[in-house]
Amino acid sequence: MLKDSFVICRKELKNIFKDRRAIFSVFILPMIILPIIFITIGFVTSVQQRTDAETLYTVMIKGDKDGRFEEILKNHLVFELDKSDQPDYSRAQESDNYIIVKLSGVANLTEGEDKLDAKVYYRSTSRRSSFAAEQARRALSNYSSVILSERLAEMGLSMDDLNPVRTEMQDLAPEEARGTEFLAVMLPYFVLIFIFAGSMNIGLDTTAGEKERGSLAPVLVNQVSRSSIALGKVFYVMTVAVLNSFFTFVGLLVAFTLGGAEVFGEVPINLAGIGLGSTVALLLVLLMLAGFASSLIILVGSFARNMKEGAGYVMPFYLLAVVAGIATMNMESAQQLYFYILPLVNSVFVMKDILTLQFVWGRFALTLVSNLVYVSLFVLGVTRLFNSEKVLNTGS
Repeated sequence: MLKDSFVICRKELKNIFKDRRAIFSVFILPMIILPIIFITIGFVTSVQQRTDAETLYTVMIKGDKDGRFEEILKNHLVFELDKSDQPDYSRAQESDNYIIVKLSGVANLTEGEDKLDAKVYYRSTSRRSSFAAEQARRALSNYSSVILSERLAEMGLSMDDLNPVRTEMQDLAPEEARGTEFLAVMLPYFVLIFIFAGSMNIGLDTTAGEKERGSLAPVLVNQVSRSSIALGKVFYVMTVAVLNSFFTFVGLLVAFTLGGAEVFGEVPINLAGIGLGSTVALLLVLLMLAGFASSLIILVGSFARNMKEGAGYVMPFYLLAVVAGIATMNMESAQQLYFYILPLVNSVFVMKDILTLQFVWGRFALTLVSNLVYVSLFVLGVTRLFNSEKVLNTGS
């Protein structure tokens, strides 16, 4: 049976590798589009931040009798002072580069007789106005620190005297496991989405698409068993899904390398602990996950009469995969074994275990066995559909 299945798989792979557009969209485009997307996001964000920082703002400051807050604000914002007698609230409501800072109770602030009441008036719907307001808030925080230091100095104290407890964090995680948090959060989610995204079009094309084109009937009337045909199509879609995920992940690595801190921030990445054993374990989980997604999509696509109908059938399962990926993104691996029977969730948790060097054989084995059972059931369902004459009738 496996020999016939590989023949079917090889035939399907030949068809897709003959189509240059399919090769480009499935393998090449993911490596190009992800770096473009993330680098564009990083470039636009950096340009906007630089533009906001270099914009000349107009600031009305009321109540700054000693002028010290104005001097502090100059370290945070490029602005000119509005020397009008009264604040123009309507201008602050309409303008992108005009804010009002009102200070009260500062007459004897350094002597500790009064407290500072500060209000910043800005327009939250404007990016530049919000930026200016945030810089004013930071300047007020620095101003508060200056006043507090002066009060403490009068009493012979310093800012360090207000922090009697010195805290030092000691990370007891193995050194090779440090810096894997980002990978453990993002990689399982992206793999899950990439697997389903890579399986959908190919899986629907080889089932509902062939039914719509009338090319499924000649395949089913061959001497090859229907189970071999079903398994061959699963192998085909699984192969394409894994390759699509691999090239998409390569594109993500390129985006991370080229985009750097402007896109992802200062995120620690440590791959030192991912050795040969971890790589093999990740590959096995990836294959089982791809087998689950491929067999599910082929089963659902076999019910559809055409591609449009198949897309409608598959979309809820794709959204379920997205929800599962988002829900488990910031979760730690569950301790209860029944979580490792749940499809999709079990693969995410095991990938987290592998990436954070907390590998547990029992969880890993239970995940592989349960996914293998799901794939077998889906292939059995596809075989029963292929044995039914109704599957050939696109009108029923």
